[in-house]
Amino acid sequence: MSVYTQLQSHDFESILSQYNLGQLVAFEGIAAGIENTNYKLTLKKAGQTQYYFLTIFEQLKKSELDFFMPLLSHLQHNDCLLAAPIESIHGDLTFTIKHKDAAIFYCLAGDTLDTPNLKQCQVVGQQLARIHLAAQSFKQSHDNSRGFYWLQRQVNSGQLNLSQDDQQLMHNELSYLQNCWQLWGENTELPKGFIHADLFPDNSLFVDDELSGIIDFYAGGSDYWVYDLAVCIMAWCQNDKHQIDDKFKGALLKGYQTERKLSEAETKTLPDFLRLAVLRFWVSRVLVQNQQQQASLTTFKDPNHMKALLLSLSDL
Repeated sequence: MSVYTQLQSHDFESILSQYNLGQLVAFEGIAAGIENTNYKLTLKKAGQTQYYFLTIFEQLKKSELDFFMPLLSHLQHNDCLLAAPIESIHGDLTFTIKHKDAAIFYCLAGDTLDTPNLKQCQVVGQQLARIHLAAQSFKQSHDNSRGFYWLQRQVNSGQLNLSQDDQQLMHNELSYLQNCWQLWGENTELPKGFIHADLFPDNSLFVDDELSGIIDFYAGGSDYWVYDLAVCIMAWCQNDKHQIDDKFKGALLKGYQTERKLSEAETKTLPDFLRLAVLRFWVSRVLVQNQQQQASLTTFKDPNHMKALLLSLSDL
């Protein structure tokens, strides 16, 4: 975790000359970024102090930003709670600094959550449904880069450095889900659209029980809505034994269905989509663990939590 691209005062002043946001008072690099460089900016305009985030995209391609930046603006204009990029005086949503693409965002109030409560689960479920519905009218599309076929390639690669038992467990689960995937593709009552695909508690900001915004949409793409709902249940409704808590799951589903009712097919297939979500995040956490260990780092999320959850959901 680091500020990968170092900027100085004159860099910020050059950037801000393309915006009508005020004068630079202070800037601070944010060490919590994993994939991007983030700075918090303090600006003053007409005697008022305002706070903004400047994000330098270290990995996303320009073609990806040309999808995500307009999408965020579209979602915000349709009353979704998030921070959209701010337009420059020329109407641009991004700019280039040190040969990298970047954008400025309003600074949302609140903090990420460590232990969500029932009310917060309900609120985030409602917001997820609003995002799904609002994105329907956005004309561009973008593939889910970590969808089923990505998962299939990773599990079959033989390069996850797993024990023989864990490798067999993953293969057995993938085999089951391959049959499910074929059946889902034949079911017209499983709607698709844009999904966030990574809506964990640390990708939301709350002030007490009030949601101020959802962040980090860059893992998103087109996929089954019920899969996104499964990811959210997996992320928000686990108990300390790495099992799904039915009360929290019920609260999240109640919130979602205040905005959009699930089809009968979605309700029926949700348990298997939940297994797909858990397998996907088990694999991705194994990949991160392997990368971090090679770099002698230890700040990764334990993949075994996802393994334990998968075992609680399946008959394997």
